[in-house]
Amino acid sequence: MPTLLVIGGSGLLGSRLVEAARKDYRVIGTHQSSPPPIEGVEWLVLHKENFYAAGLAVERIAPDIIIDTAAFHDVDACEADRERAWRVNADATRSLAEAAHEQGSRYVFISTDFVFSGAKGSYAETDVPHPVNRYGASKLAGEWAVLHADERNQVIRPSVVFGWNPSRLNFATWVLTSLRDGKSIQIVRDWWGSPTWADALAQGILALARLPDGGIFHLAGPDRMSRYDFALQLADAFELDPEDTLIRPVSAARFIGKARAKAPRSKARRPRDSSLAIDKAAEHGVILIDYAESLYRMHKQQDLKDFKVPTRYKS
Repeated sequence: MPTLLVIGGSGLLGSRLVEAARKDYRVIGTHQSSPPPIEGVEWLVLHKENFYAAGLAVERIAPDIIIDTAAFHDVDACEADRERAWRVNADATRSLAEAAHEQGSRYVFISTDFVFSGAKGSYAETDVPHPVNRYGASKLAGEWAVLHADERNQVIRPSVVFGWNPSRLNFATWVLTSLRDGKSIQIVRDWWGSPTWADALAQGILALARLPDGGIFHLAGPDRMSRYDFALQLADAFELDPEDTLIRPVSAARFIGKARAKAPRSKARRPRDSSLAIDKAAEHGVILIDYAESLYRMHKQQDLKDFKVPTRYKS
């Protein structure tokens, strides 16, 4: 049975990956504090930015495939702590990819739609990246390092990843818990992306990892949608805010302007439209379910009333 090492196996996407891969792989997942209660998985404490320890782990395990979901994800915090953003998302990624190459391991790097400027949307793999914030720039540097280390390696770019996560809020769970608790929220109406359910994304990543092809793949939900429209769909799917009074649209310019007025150095620019074209993955038979089916399945997974709001938020 081949061995799969999931860097960041306790996060939203990482935990879905280790769950989905258990039947076909010996799965080893890394975590920083406490592993999720998933049976049939070996767990390893690892901080990605500890280059020496990470390299030793790869050498000792010698996995067939490494899937790297770990990153400094907080977009605003990346702007404030640029050194850490680069160390985790670029330098640590390069070090791990080089260690993987030495062991003959294939490296699959989970990147982001934020490598693009957002000027046009529906980005294909052939479009030239132009990040507008430090998070996107550091992830792009990680992409280059991974592709340079071994031609078999893959870079996978998702967009607006969402799903249940007990340790950190994402856009969807923030919207849902806010509405559940009767809180009014402002949602940007002119930021677009491709909402991607983590559970479906994990299955798609594993399918792409089985292909012989290296290179870049866009893997996201098939729907281009604004954050505001996505919030409305979330409310509808979970039967929240029936009077349409809690979700208030706001322009990106006004939203960022207000945030910068309070904390000028803490808010990063966002790409206006970072939606992704997914034709390449589809040509290889990998297509993710749409937002409607994703929200239906997410609703069936867990009762929103029982979901405890975590203290952290993924930007």
